[in-house]
Amino acid sequence: EAGLANTDPYDNARRLLHIHDGQLWIGHPDFSVQGPENELLGSQPLSFELSQIGEIYVVGGGKAAQRMAKAIEDVLGSRISAGCICAKKGEQPDLRHIELVLAGHPIPDEDSLEGAQKIYDIEQQARQDDIVFVAESGGGTALMTLPGPGLRLQDIQDVTRKLYFECGATITETNIVRSH
Repeated sequence: EAGLANTDPYDNARRLLHIHDGQLWIGHPDFSVQGPENELLGSQPLSFELSQIGEIYVVGGGKAAQRMAKAIEDVLGSRISAGCICAKKGEQPDLRHIELVLAGHPIPDEDSLEGAQKIYDIEQQARQDDIVFVAESGGGTALMTLPGPGLRLQDIQDVTRKLYFECGATITETNIVRSH
């Protein structure tokens, strides 16, 4: 139970974010990683003067994305200017300041397109003094599908069915093709 509790996306995202004395702090030493020169990356949190931040956006998708976005929302609340999270159909909505699009997984659907387009549109609004939080986890490639030029949703669905379900490709192998 302790192992599962330590992987809760809400709790982990919540530990990474807090506000103190007019500053937004992002980071936590527990989430540091060893860099290429053996330096400890992420050991010092980033801080931003709230009065200096323009807009705050929250976007993303995946099976754990709503829990991460909820943690961000619980810290920032109405300071969030706009946001969109794509989650798996069947999840119970738990966001108040961020739009939730329930989409198809593992086969993307029209809602996956709608959510991905909304995310793209929000990202296009971001400017230099803004902050964009990206809450992304497994399942995101299906939940946030936006086919490139010349491709249709049907093409992505067909490739997913063929590789993942018919040929037994791993999700990693499927995503390499699906992402390209």
